[in-house]
Amino acid sequence: MLTRDNFLHNHIAMKNFKKHIRWPAIVVLSISILLFKSCDFSYLDAIDNMDDYIYEATFAIPLVDSRLSISDIIDPDGIGTIETDEENLIWLVYKGRVFSIPAEEVFLFPDQNQSFSAEVNPPAKSEIVIERGFLLLFSEDQYIEQISFRRGEFNVRIDNAEQLIADGYNISAQFEIINSETESGGLISGTANPSQPASINLMGSSINLGNNANLFLVKFTITVTGNGNPANAPYNISIHQSLENIRYQSIYGYIGDITFPVGNTEVEIDIFRNANIADIFFENPVIEIITRSSFGTPIELNFTEFYAFNRDDETLPIENETVTHWGINIPESLGDTAVTNLELNRSNSNIDDIMTIRPTGIYYNVIGTTNPAKDQSPNFINYDSNLIIDMEVNLPLFGRVDFFELQDTIGNTLEDLPEDARIEWLELKIQIENGFPFTASIDVFFLDENMQVYDRLFSEPTPLNVIESAPTDPETNIVTQPTTKETLIYLEENKIEGMREAKNLLLNVQFNTYNQDSGESVKILDSYEMGIRMGVRAKLNTELFGVDED
Repeated sequence: MLTRDNFLHNHIAMKNFKKHIRWPAIVVLSISILLFKSCDFSYLDAIDNMDDYIYEATFAIPLVDSRLSISDIIDPDGIGTIETDEENLIWLVYKGRVFSIPAEEVFLFPDQNQSFSAEVNPPAKSEIVIERGFLLLFSEDQYIEQISFRRGEFNVRIDNAEQLIADGYNISAQFEIINSETESGGLISGTANPSQPASINLMGSSINLGNNANLFLVKFTITVTGNGNPANAPYNISIHQSLENIRYQSIYGYIGDITFPVGNTEVEIDIFRNANIADIFFENPVIEIITRSSFGTPIELNFTEFYAFNRDDETLPIENETVTHWGINIPESLGDTAVTNLELNRSNSNIDDIMTIRPTGIYYNVIGTTNPAKDQSPNFINYDSNLIIDMEVNLPLFGRVDFFELQDTIGNTLEDLPEDARIEWLELKIQIENGFPFTASIDVFFLDENMQVYDRLFSEPTPLNVIESAPTDPETNIVTQPTTKETLIYLEENKIEGMREAKNLLLNVQFNTYNQDSGESVKILDSYEMGIRMGVRAKLNTELFGVDED
């Protein structure tokens, strides 16, 4: 067993490793299959009485001649969004979003019910006019100056008129809401009688209460008709009025000090998900929180939970004074949206500590509070007013990496070779012109049926260095010129046979940035390229059998 057996075994289940990173080793593993399957000996089936003989051949095949840009090396579908700045510096951007609940669930408009009594005395006084205030009641110190309705009903009914009717009279109440307006431009109005209450559809209507402290006026004209016997006059009737099933379109006023859940989510950081990293340093990592609010009210946000986590379930709180009492901007008018940004960087947070745990995600849970100062300043909200929180983890590819290791377990296609097929040796020639400021080396470990390492493809103690780093200018941190490296990989028969016995193969790739030992950071620009040329030579040896006649 190798000394790295236990370490490697802990990581063999890591999947979805980017194919553009692992392809050099996969090519090495698949060459023997390609060579063998390219030889067609089927024509020998027609030859009888052939003596056994050994077929030997040496093949030389060009495999790759291409150039790779950053888009070929980094897969944006797997690790987030790739963005560039004015310098062409590449940023990895990971985004998450939390949506708030709708405004009409933050500020509820409960049903309202009120009644009053009126005295009628026919025939001396068969018509009376009454203006009555309808007082809106809420659970807190809330007031409304104006409300427009998306739906709902204003209901009026007449109660306690049984004696008046028994004495031979009829009664009706025509009503209208002062300072109201329907969709057609008139007042909200209607007529009710004891047998037929009124229910007015409020869709498209509005009421302007002004500064009347939640009070609007309803004018009632109560009329008594008929030639009855007024022996029981005067009559005391009741008028019941209500607002029910209200869904407001918009509200002006003070909606109060309300605490409500905004929501929670995770932002995944995939760059750390499949990597074992001894040391990685970003020069300017940033967590940016962007809010978009269409609430015309002061809102304060409190991140009740805010932490980074890694694949080992280790967590670390994200520390910043603002996120516990973060006041967000107010839009100028109804229908507008105000944007508020908060940037967490190394000067105002512990983001450097966050990066050291190699986070695979950030979790946050947010609570909102309207009018935290409780100053009863006027607010405005629409029914679909919303609060949106976007979070971005921005990692500029400007920094340094020491021993950035990626691993993946892959199947062993050499098991498909016939038992009598033998590859005596295999030589892979790789020529790389590298415009990126990093080195890369690879190794392949052989795993038995218990997923234990028993051998490796290349020699100990270090993996095979196949990419030489391009140098950078220490002042600009940008590559000065590409570098070229030519590598010959020679595998003898015993190493090839050892690989054929493996049940699975563990691919291990290590990256290091230029001069990372001296603390030098590098920038990765989207103009960098890598040229790759690859070819292979191999010697195949297989025993062919003749066919005996009966």
